[in-house]
Amino acid sequence: MVISKENAEIIKKQLLQQIETLPTENKGKLKEYIKTLNEEQLEEFLKQNNIQTTTKSQNQVQSEDENEKPIFQSIVEGEIPSYQIAENKEAIAILELNPLSLGHTIIIPKKQTTVEKLPKQVFNLAQKVSKKIKIKLKPHDIKIETSSFQDYPMINIIPIYKNKSLQKIKAETKQLEELKSKLEIKKRNRTISVKRKQNTNKNKKIKSNLKEISFRIP
Repeated sequence: MVISKENAEIIKKQLLQQIETLPTENKGKLKEYIKTLNEEQLEEFLKQNNIQTTTKSQNQVQSEDENEKPIFQSIVEGEIPSYQIAENKEAIAILELNPLSLGHTIIIPKKQTTVEKLPKQVFNLAQKVSKKIKIKLKPHDIKIETSSFQDYPMINIIPIYKNKSLQKIKAETKQLEELKSKLEIKKRNRTISVKRKQNTNKNKKIKSNLKEISFRIP
């Protein structure tokens, strides 16, 4: 049965949103291609790529879009579990569940903004994570690019390996746990610095209790 015209528009909208999140240079051409498909061509495209979609009415989609909390916001707030490997005041770094390559990581700002207004610390975290990936996984290169999903910006960190093409594959739980253990950047333990400060204050106190001794030349 051929997809109805109304459902075809809904499906196209879903596909275009998904393509927007893909870190690929050809996504512009792919988006234009999907827009030109008629109902029969769209159905064939879905079959060839084994894509499943939901076909809710346009009013339902618009209503859900208005009320739906961005998935990245839910991840930041801990409502959705993730494999977090690093964090600073402005962002968190999580492993991609459907990575393009081993170690594919996403940097998510803690507050929703735009790609153009991403805080400097978000990029700082991206550089820090990239350095850790280079050391631990030894890729040939690392690709860093910004994109957005549900109007929520992110930074993709994609390791490039020799003789391996980028291909989106669902990662196994065991692999994600091993990567998390290998790439996790833990916060510095401030106990040492606190102890040093306490010792310094203690020395100052001892020094202040000593009587001042002066010397005279006879």
